[in-house]
Amino acid sequence: MAGYGEPDWVNTGNPQGQSNTTAVVADANIDPNIAAGLGASSATGTKSKGGCVLCLLSLMNMGLAAMMTALGVLTIIQVHRTGLGDLSEPFLAAYMVLFAALLFIYELMWWSPVPKLNKDMRKNFGFMYGLRGKGLYLIFVAFLCFGLGKEAKVAILNYATGASFLAGGLSHLFVVFFRPETAMQYQAPTLGITSSNVNEGSNMSENVV
Repeated sequence: MAGYGEPDWVNTGNPQGQSNTTAVVADANIDPNIAAGLGASSATGTKSKGGCVLCLLSLMNMGLAAMMTALGVLTIIQVHRTGLGDLSEPFLAAYMVLFAALLFIYELMWWSPVPKLNKDMRKNFGFMYGLRGKGLYLIFVAFLCFGLGKEAKVAILNYATGASFLAGGLSHLFVVFFRPETAMQYQAPTLGITSSNVNEGSNMSENVV
């Protein structure tokens, strides 16, 4: 598949029964020692989780998504109770819920991918498929919280959520830049992705670590 120019992690199967390490080395031309650490694809296309650090990052992202959802919902409820003075706050709160849902759905698919959903997510939100892109995404969402500032209807939760997202984003970037051996083990979900699907989304940035 290397001829299509896909990311290293796009390896949707092993029809000839070869070891997955061999397939990765053949496709990506990387050092065998690194390839051995990448983990193997199962028969269903699910990648290995790459160690405890990556699993903890995924679980942390799920918690951040739940926290952001709570912030968005509580903000909308408080705005409804106090009356619509400024429409920007409920509008931003609705976006927070959508951003949180996007993060949570991706992390669920990292554990148990759904082919059709994974294909659509990869095509439209390719930046989620790498630690660096996801880290920058978390930092972006954090500043949405800080943008509400002290005027937020639930200010304490707002600042706590923003700080948590910022810490989460920096954690992802720390792994990318200071723990490359761990970052190399990250395996984005590939189930449902074919070479044609990948080419359709080839313009998306940050698809790999």
